[in-house]
Order: sequence, then structure tokens, then C-alpha cells
Amino acid sequence: MAVANLELLSPGEGYGIVIGLGIGFTLIMIVLSLIQNRYGKHNTFKSAEEFNAASRSVKPGMIAAGILSSWTHASTLLTSCTLSYSYGVGGELWYGAVGTFQTLFFAVAAFKIKEKSNNAHTFPEIVLQKHGAIAHCVFTFFGLVTNLINSSALMAGGSAVFYSLTGMNIWAAYWILPAIVTAYIVVGGLRATFSPCICDYLHTIFLYVCIFAFMFQTYSINPNIGSPAELWKLLKDKEVSSPADSYNGKSATLSQCINGLVTAATIFLSGFSAVWTDQAYWQRAIASQPATAVKGYVLGSFAWYAIPFAMSSTLGLVAAALTGTSVLPIKLSAAQVSAGLVGLAAAIALMNKVGAGLMVVLVFMATTSSTSAESIAASSLITFDIYKAYINPKATTRSMFWVSVFGLAIYGAFLAAISCIFHSVGISLNWLIKILGCLLGGGTIPMACVLLWDRTSTFAVIVSPIIGLVCGLTSWMVATQLRSGVINITTTSNVWSSLTGDCVSLGMGGVRVILFTFLVPNKKKLAIIEATPELESTGGARAEKTDLPVDSEASPDHKIGRVVEENVAAQDLKPIEGEEYVPEEALTLDEVKSQKRMAWLSLIIGTLIFMIVIPFSLYGIGYDFSEHFFTGFIVIAFLWIWASFVICVFMPVWESRKDMWYIAGAMYRDVTRSKVHYAE
Repeated sequence: MAVANLELLSPGEGYGIVIGLGIGFTLIMIVLSLIQNRYGKHNTFKSAEEFNAASRSVKPGMIAAGILSSWTHASTLLTSCTLSYSYGVGGELWYGAVGTFQTLFFAVAAFKIKEKSNNAHTFPEIVLQKHGAIAHCVFTFFGLVTNLINSSALMAGGSAVFYSLTGMNIWAAYWILPAIVTAYIVVGGLRATFSPCICDYLHTIFLYVCIFAFMFQTYSINPNIGSPAELWKLLKDKEVSSPADSYNGKSATLSQCINGLVTAATIFLSGFSAVWTDQAYWQRAIASQPATAVKGYVLGSFAWYAIPFAMSSTLGLVAAALTGTSVLPIKLSAAQVSAGLVGLAAAIALMNKVGAGLMVVLVFMATTSSTSAESIAASSLITFDIYKAYINPKATTRSMFWVSVFGLAIYGAFLAAISCIFHSVGISLNWLIKILGCLLGGGTIPMACVLLWDRTSTFAVIVSPIIGLVCGLTSWMVATQLRSGVINITTTSNVWSSLTGDCVSLGMGGVRVILFTFLVPNKKKLAIIEATPELESTGGARAEKTDLPVDSEASPDHKIGRVVEENVAAQDLKPIEGEEYVPEEALTLDEVKSQKRMAWLSLIIGTLIFMIVIPFSLYGIGYDFSEHFFTGFIVIAFLWIWASFVICVFMPVWESRKDMWYIAGAMYRDVTRSKVHYAE
């Protein structure tokens, strides 16, 4: 059926889907969280540690599912389609590559967190522990700004889809979505965004169902396409479809496109900057088991790549092939493309009203899941880095829990308000993505140095992010003025102008932190602190220090130890008053070496394959996909999404089989009024 516009559902249907799904998920969260709290080992209502850090007991399959769910933003689904629509197959290769690099790089960070700061709840706490209050305030500010910008991008993408499909009031959407997210987070805490029987798991299942529906509809069922070969023919017949100039006058099956490469560079810098100052990323590492943190990130990286790969290979290319035809007679405007509506148009062309409904569900899942991760992250910053750090250092478990809850409510209201402001001035999803690197890049390398380089000086940590931010914003505005002659929302979103700001912000922050470390080093003498052979004490009390063994070869006298500054341990991370710490098994020296080796090898191999060998090889030779090569390309997309499905759907269930069986048995005994057995 031909489609003349994108609004196929009524406003009433839109409100029904969004509010209905929200209420449904909230009720599910309530029931399942109460079951877990009653019969399981962890209780979100009795522990701020559990509410904010899931007791650091989340297994690798759950970490992988959590990474995929929270990293699959609305922008992941929508922007990946936009890139393949605008720049052909080359665009989708770049998008998946830059996103996977970020998650693989954070596998190294996850190991370092477990090695050096396993007691931390947030990344600014690590800064506070090493560099004091001023540096801590700087990075707390960066963390909150990151959460707010990322969440606003989620709101912009999700609300634009709901408005375009249903005509529902977009201002209402900006308030309904945060309210829904806040409701079920308050019930479940962080574990609600991890557990295979709670939020992320359900979101992930719906995500895969929708993607599989679009893929099988495109490549086996749809009468207008029905196979990879037919889609390739449609793309070749149109050659330069829309927008023509994006392909440089060539084919959508050509892997070489300079605009696609520049856009990918902008997204890479923005994403890389956001990773190191986004507490949502750190939250997964903090909540993971020490022995399997790296494994969870590596599996999550592998699984996540399949999502933009599948979406862009399906909906993005379908939109490029069918836009302007009798099946999809509309021509998407630049504003619609910028708002991320390419995938939506393709879904309508493939499945009409059913496709529209699936897209609403898909975007709703992605938006609420990622927003829940960002909201929990912001709540953690408010609780641990503002309230406990400066307002009530002796906070009790109960007070910390309620501050977390109130922090969620305050953040949700502020997010809704700022999203409305952004919309009123014309700021879209793509604009927010492009300026992330400019705003946050200054803090990226300094934060990485805090974690990875013990010699980093306190002065460098304080000053470098601020210099990077100021220089990035200045260069962004100057580049916009020189290129466009005027500074406004439209001109500042120019890819070259935003890339300039991103590069300067990231570069100045990185150069300055290294330069100032040598020019203004810490005055305190270096001391050798012997490391213990365990990550944490296996006793009931929290370990005061979190030093781990390092390779004995790194020390000239072959002792297990490392050189750090005396002020590293100036402020140890202490447990919350009245709250018992729940330790995991300690890591042996061999396990430490294995984790370290896995993290670095995964990063090196993944970077070589995804960011260098595949995209640059095809780009360098200017390869134009043949019919058989394109068919193989789509087959790989199918295989990859199935492998991702196994990792994120079956693996968490298998890991939690004993806990689930125990809870089922306890529920049965409770219902039949036999011997009730609660978890100790």
C-alpha cells in the first residue's frame, strides 16, 4: 500500500501505546522486583549499595544484555539508518565500528576499576579519592551534563518518532517518558535495569523481535523486495536516489564516501567523549562481578555491533531504495532526516500500519531503557557525589536510599523541562549528537588518565577539562562563523564545524593534562604501596584499600607493588553507615593477569578489525558491492544478529538458572503453605 505521509496512527493510539506500555512495564517491574526482594538474595529497598550498584554481583551475560540495552539508544536505531540512507553501506560500517570501539575500550576501564577502585560507586568518587574536592566537583559537573545531554537526545529521538507516527502532543511526550522511566526505576533500582527477568531483559527481547520482523519482512516476505539480490537491484536501478549529493554522485552500494567518513569521525569523537564522562557506562563496570567484568564488556561489544548493523542494512537501505517510488512516494526533508525518521519511513513502506506500530514499540523500548540507565547514573551522582560527599558524609543506608529516589524524581522533571526548551529552539537529535564531543571532549582524556596513569597531577586534572571545554566551544563558534557567516542552530550543526569543535576540545584536554602533569606535578613524594593478592577482603567488612597485584616483571626487584602518589589514598571510599558490604570472591594474581590480557587483546583486535581492516580496506579501494558480495553482506548481518540474540537472551537465563529455580521453589512453597524458605 502506498504511503503519502508518516502519520498512520491516531493521537489516541499513540497515547495508548506509550502510556499503556509504560504502565504495563511499571506493573511488571513492581511484581518482579517484589518477588526478587522477597525470595532473592538482594533487596533494593534495604540497601543503597544494591539500589545504585546492584551489590557488584551482576554476571557477564547480564552485563552484556545491560550494555546492549542501555547502549541501544534511540540514536543507535535511528542514526544508523540515517547514515546508511545518506551515505550508503559505508555509513553503516563506520557507525558500528566507532560504537564498538567505545565499548571495547571501556572493557579496559572496567578492569582498571576493579583493580584500583572497586569500592567506588561513581567515577567522580575515583577522582575524589585521588585528587581531592575541586577535581571531584569538576568531574561531577561533567558527569551531570553528560547524563542530561544524552537523555535529551533520547527524548528528542523518541518523541519525534511518536509525534510523526501518531500526531500525539510532543510536549506531552517529553513529560510522559521521564515519568514512566522514573516509576519503574524507583521500584527496582539498578538491578531493574540488569536482571534477566526485569527491565533490560524484557526490553532486549522486544528489541530483537522487532529487528527480526523487519529483517525477515525485507529479505524473505515483502513482495517489493523479498531478497538481498532484489534490494541490490533496486539500489543499482536508482543509483543516486535521495539525497543524491550524499553519495557523491555514485551508488549506495559503494563503500567510499568522504561525507560519511567525516560524519563517522564526528560521531566517534562525540561517543568517545561521552563514554568517559557518562556514569551510565561506569555503572555497568561498577556493578559487575570482579572476575567477569571484562568478559561482560567484550560480549556486550560483540552483541551490540549487530544492532546498528542489522538496522542500517535493513531499514536504512530500504528507505534509500524505495523513497520516491509508488511504495513510498514521499521524499524525506532534511529536517525529517535530521530528526531520525528514515527508519520510520522504511518500516511504514515495508509493513504499513504494523510497521509503524513495531517502530513505536522499538523506539519506546530503546528510549526508556537507555533513559533508565542515564537516570540511575544521575541519581548516583546526586547521592554519592553531592549528598554524601558534601552534605551528609555520615549518611545512613535509609537516608541514602531516599536521596536516590528523590534524585530520580528531580532529574526526571529537569530532563522533561530541558527537553521542552531544546525542542522550542529547534534542537534535534542529530544536533545533540554532533555537539557531544565539543562539550565533553575536554574531560575525556583527563578522566582516562586518572584511571590509567597514576602519575597524573591534581592541577592537570582540574585545569585540563575546563581548558578543553572553553577552547572547543570557541573553535566551534569560530568555525561556524567562518564557514557559514552566521551562527544559529542550523549552521552550528554543520558537520565540519562540529568536527572542529570536537577535535579541539578532545585534543586540548588531552595535551594539557599531559603537559601540566610534567610542568606542575604533585608535590608529595612518591611512595611504594605494597599490593595485596586479593581484590577485596573476603570477610564481612569492606576493604579500605583496593590495590591489586600487578605483573611482577614491572618492578625491578620483582615485587608485587606499584608506585603511586601519597595522596592517592587521601580519601578512602568507605561503606555506607549501617550497611553490610556483600563481597565477591577475590581475584588471584593469575585471574588479574587474565582479565588484563583479555581487555587489551579485545581492544586491539577489535579496533584492527572493525575500525581499520574492514572499513578502510573497502574505502581505500573504493569497492562497489556486487550482487553476490551484497548478499553475503546481508547473510553476515543475519548471522551476527542471531549470535547477539543468543548472548543477550539465552546466556543470562543460563547464568541465573539456579537463582530462578530457587525463587520458583520458594514461591511454590509459599503458595502451598509448606515450609517457607527465604533467601538468607
